Amino acid sequence: MISFQDLQKSLELCVNNQNINQNNLNLWYQQIEGACLSEREEYQKKLELLLITSLFHHFPEIEIENLICESPDFIIKYKNKKIGLEVSEIINHFELKKKETQISKIFRNIEKYLEKTQQNFSGIYYLSLNEYDNDFHKKPEMIEQEIISCITENKKSKYVQKIRRTPYNKGVLLVLDYNLSLFDELNSEKIAQAIYKKNKKFRIYKKDVDECWLVLVSNMNNLASRYSYINHNKQLSSIKSPFSRILHIENLYSQMMYIK
Repeated sequence: MISFQDLQKSLELCVNNQNINQNNLNLWYQQIEGACLSEREEYQKKLELLLITSLFHHFPEIEIENLICESPDFIIKYKNKKIGLEVSEIINHFELKKKETQISKIFRNIEKYLEKTQQNFSGIYYLSLNEYDNDFHKKPEMIEQEIISCITENKKSKYVQKIRRTPYNKGVLLVLDYNLSLFDELNSEKIAQAIYKKNKKFRIYKKDVDECWLVLVSNMNNLASRYSYINHNKQLSSIKSPFSRILHIENLYSQMMYIK
């Protein structure tokens, strides 16, 4: 099932962490909702928009001309040029996707519970979890209760290693903390493969635009996409591609790497 709840939580985190103009995002989301897309298409388009929010930090002059197009994902105006943006998320840990889906479901249930209680638990809770415990993914209801007790009663749990809370007056958000290992690398080959894949479809993207950019995003709100450093990133500069620009962005600190 497509989780619009997860998407909404990611949007709230994005606005809170990156100081992005929420009015613009809400306006763009409304345009997407009014475009008569299927549920899956609407979700995908909103996700793509969320992925490129960090791009506006580096290119504040960008104006979105077409949100609803496909191949490329967006058409923008930049320095009097009509530019197609093709967006692709870089997944670093495919094996964590299933675990992450289950953890997200647990977090959404806990958020609903805490927002209904009479006490004010508003805030963003960053949790370090022992998700490698054998029972963690077998007993989600028990895990929910353990986390709730940790938050509301400050009880210890073998499943919760650490909780830190930051102010947030719009409700309750639970996210996995950014515990990135020094050895949690993103191999540049994964980025290279994404570029080669998009190169094959370039003729479709280039239609009716002056330039076409490829924007590769590591969504640091997702466990499966996180990384601490890119291994052998210098090799990426030698990749041949018809795209006018190729950029890699991570959306935690909005760091951007020019590949081309």
